[in-house]
Amino acid sequence: MIKYGVTEIQTKPSLIKSMKIGEIVDKRKHITLGYFISAKYEDIIRPIIDKIDKEEKRAKLKRLKAHQDLEFAEIGVDDGV
Repeated sequence: MIKYGVTEIQTKPSLIKSMKIGEIVDKRKHITLGYFISAKYEDIIRPIIDKIDKEEKRAKLKRLKAHQDLEFAEIGVDDGV
């Protein structure tokens, strides 16, 4: 995957037209800001991204539910004492 710097894109806006898939990075801070995917490939990649998002949300909800279950269990124990 080709990496594109923010300043490169700012100085050459026409670069976006030639990009297909690329990683947008801030070279000064050495961080990845995101990814660019051409609309031409979005139909192929969108279902995969949606599936990953759903799995991440499910995992977060399971952790939250487990945490809440522990809190309620602790409250129940405290009330009975």
